[in-house]
Amino acid sequence: MIHSGIVLDLARVQMILNHKNLPIMKNARALLSLVLLGCTTAVTAQTTTQTTQTSHSKHHKAAVAATPAVVPPAEVLSAFQAKFSGDSAVWSKSPAGNYCASMVSNGQKEIATFSADGQWQSNKTDLTTDQLPDSAKTAIQTQFPGMEIATVQKLEYENVDPFFKVDLKQGDQSKSVMVNAGGYIQQ
Repeated sequence: MIHSGIVLDLARVQMILNHKNLPIMKNARALLSLVLLGCTTAVTAQTTTQTTQTSHSKHHKAAVAATPAVVPPAEVLSAFQAKFSGDSAVWSKSPAGNYCASMVSNGQKEIATFSADGQWQSNKTDLTTDQLPDSAKTAIQTQFPGMEIATVQKLEYENVDPFFKVDLKQGDQSKSVMVNAGGYIQQ
């Protein structure tokens, strides 16, 4: 069932990416959605399998082997170490065949995505509100008065300036926006 949803989402993202009139931040947001969907789905499937196997062995007193950890190819590990020397990661594989490294780097949760041939594709890093550039905070406060910043993620892609996904809340209302370091907001 998960796979049919992924296929529909992949088709939608591909359609969005192929539309030539979209600004680069929309392309980046669509690409991020695709990458994160793949990584999240792979991690969810692996966790569900492990939980099911653990539950099964408890009830039947049988030794059931857990899903083996994903081990990326040497090219991916080499590219990872070149970009994140000294960091270790838990690896998953997306349905698209990309390798996702989940780690804590400099005290922050981060997911880096690499193609099967070792090419870095993207990073998503959880940040605190204090780490959001002042110009971005000011722009958000001006355009969305009264809304509080709930979460901040820094998004990075090759050949695209880094930008931030900011989740805002006010009471039971919530909104997500993209903002760059200069304060340009994309809804």
